[in-house]
Amino acid sequence: MLEKIQTENIQKGMYIVCSANNYPPLPSKIANTYVTTKDVILTLLRCDIKEVLIDSYKSSIRESIQQTPYSDEILFARETYAQIIKLVQNIFKTVEERRDIDIDEYKKKVTPLLDSIERNSNAAASLTILLQSDQYIFAHSLNTAILSAVLGRFLGHSTESLKDLIVSALLMNIGEIWIPDNILKKHGKLIQKEFSIIKQHPALACEYLNTQDNIPQNIIETIYSHHEREDCSGYPEGSAGNKIPKFARIISICDSYDAMTSSRPYREAMTPNMAIKHLYSMKDSSFHTPYLESFIKCIGIYPTGCFVKLSDGRYGVVMKNTPSAPLLPEIKIVFDSRLRAILPEYINLLQEDAGNTDSSLEIIECIHPKTFKLELDRFLW
Repeated sequence: MLEKIQTENIQKGMYIVCSANNYPPLPSKIANTYVTTKDVILTLLRCDIKEVLIDSYKSSIRESIQQTPYSDEILFARETYAQIIKLVQNIFKTVEERRDIDIDEYKKKVTPLLDSIERNSNAAASLTILLQSDQYIFAHSLNTAILSAVLGRFLGHSTESLKDLIVSALLMNIGEIWIPDNILKKHGKLIQKEFSIIKQHPALACEYLNTQDNIPQNIIETIYSHHEREDCSGYPEGSAGNKIPKFARIISICDSYDAMTSSRPYREAMTPNMAIKHLYSMKDSSFHTPYLESFIKCIGIYPTGCFVKLSDGRYGVVMKNTPSAPLLPEIKIVFDSRLRAILPEYINLLQEDAGNTDSSLEIIECIHPKTFKLELDRFLW
């Protein structure tokens, strides 16, 4: 998929197609090639080429980063998750007291989270399913930030721009501080007047941010627009299509997904695969289709941490996704067909499918762990 990126944000491993507007034209030795040295970036800047189109599917900017196994990375990811939850709580307290916020400091503090995602994105992403907090607004902000970073990374965004994306997601709901609790925490369906008040929170957030010094404009625009929809049905402006900032498009998908998969006082959480199905039913209307399809590829139809039933009756936990085959993840089988614990067995459904045998395993159901009162994180070590 083609993505526009500023020349100064180009990284080694990106696949450059052409200049963003085809003028000035790219030197022939650079067009349709991978960036292998910083000299390429300098050449583009000398040619006054400020933006280029990259092919995010061909780009491989993460190859030089040492990857770690899930079982190793999850330990670090859990600790980082706990630290960032504290950061989100402090951010909301700072905003509530109308003190100055420090974007640069927030970027430094989210760096360990981004490093973890770079080493093994499945670890941090699985925590958005496995860890359920009684402080929804903080956990939801962090979960959305994690999922947005995973998607942004998949799309080929630079490390610095991913920090902006994460901070934008952490700040997206600070405007809810000024929404009355009887509306924000209502257990039933909101009436039209109450929903109209809820819809003020992006504008309230940006009204506060605009009183601060040194808040990047792209962060303010992202927060203001994260509830806009492709068909003009969103708020606060009813913007559509390319008028919606790309980071807001990313966050809107991840925000909706995490809301659907989180338990609320007035409804049970959806299973991840049902949330994916619901999101996909809104492609073209609510969400940017290329981004939504990329989200499904990198998160998976059965994301890491999902509890699933296989066609042979056994039960397992999804351990790793396969972007090229979202329906065929790697699974750790932990229960037999009668839900009795067994010696764990690792199955790669993609390899099983490649065997083309009549006995090839497949997922037949995704189950909410509450159904069997399970704590799935103990099976992921």
